[in-house]
Amino acid sequence: MTSDQSAIEKRCIICGTSCAGQPRIKDATGKYAHKACAKQQAKVQPTIQPLDLSPEEEPEMAAFLDDLPSPSDQQPSSGIRAACPGCGSSINSDAMICVNCGCNTKTGRGIKTAKVKTKSKSNGPNLAAKAGSLAAAPFLPIIGAVIGGAIGAAAWAAVAHFTGYEIGFLATGVGAICGIGAVIGAGGDGNAWSGTVAVVVAIVSIITGKTIVNSIYVDQLQSIKIAVEEGMESKHTLDDFTESDAIFEIASDIAWELEEDGQTIDWPNPEIDLYEALDLSDFPQSIVDQTNKKWNSMDDEERIEYRQTQIEEFNQASLAFNDFLDDEMEASSDLMSNLSLFDALWAFLALGAAWQFGNGGFSEE
Repeated sequence: MTSDQSAIEKRCIICGTSCAGQPRIKDATGKYAHKACAKQQAKVQPTIQPLDLSPEEEPEMAAFLDDLPSPSDQQPSSGIRAACPGCGSSINSDAMICVNCGCNTKTGRGIKTAKVKTKSKSNGPNLAAKAGSLAAAPFLPIIGAVIGGAIGAAAWAAVAHFTGYEIGFLATGVGAICGIGAVIGAGGDGNAWSGTVAVVVAIVSIITGKTIVNSIYVDQLQSIKIAVEEGMESKHTLDDFTESDAIFEIASDIAWELEEDGQTIDWPNPEIDLYEALDLSDFPQSIVDQTNKKWNSMDDEERIEYRQTQIEEFNQASLAFNDFLDDEMEASSDLMSNLSLFDALWAFLALGAAWQFGNGGFSEE
């Protein structure tokens, strides 16, 4: 063998230059490498990346792996490094595959990798929560409208209780509150569903409020009836209707006649009039003088007869008034027969307000 042939054969498989006359190593297959090149390559630690394959790439990878020798057929690594034909990374000279890029060192074929997205562990609970929210969404406007309707009906009844008056216009407010509650339940985004819910709940709330208001009115009538009946029981004999009571009635009759004739009565206390007077001293002196004159003109028999007549008239008026109270309470207990044209008007406006607010008609664009 000539010196030229020896130099060619002793080329470094890492850097490609001659190893002749230089420190070198030789692997089991008779290939040479500079000791310095081999030492430098040994320091390189390849990064192993997992291969994420798509379904289309799996058959290709399977065929590629079939071409690889089994572990029992592989030769022990010689420790000599070489460059990967695919990515140029340092690999063992007898390696069949580059762990960095997946290239087959024999065929030069590379393997494409694909990343597979994995689902987060929290997706399950999140999906369940979203599903629960979607299932509950249609009911939220109902809950909001019911709460609004309860507040509106309670406010309407409270006004009737403390003022003694039924204010029909408040029904419109009940409808508006139902609509606001429905659109809040819908997340602030009114639609046809929340508007329909608001109208239905407003109808129920108005009926409930009207029923409560009527019930309050009936209770007030009942209290008046009880007071009248107690008055009848206390004024049914001469012992109960005294001469002082008779004198007061004479003064009241004189004052009534003066007012019916259009005459002005100069009451001693401007805050007390015929409806507020409780004693003879509450009347003007002129009426007191006329009263005493009429009473003194009666003899004892006439005075007793006058007192008896006043008792009978009082009892008859009380009975008539009680009959009126009974009729009024019966009519108030029947909701439908107690409805008026104004009630229908307020109800119509209330339902319109419920739809407008519930449908988002008054929301900002």
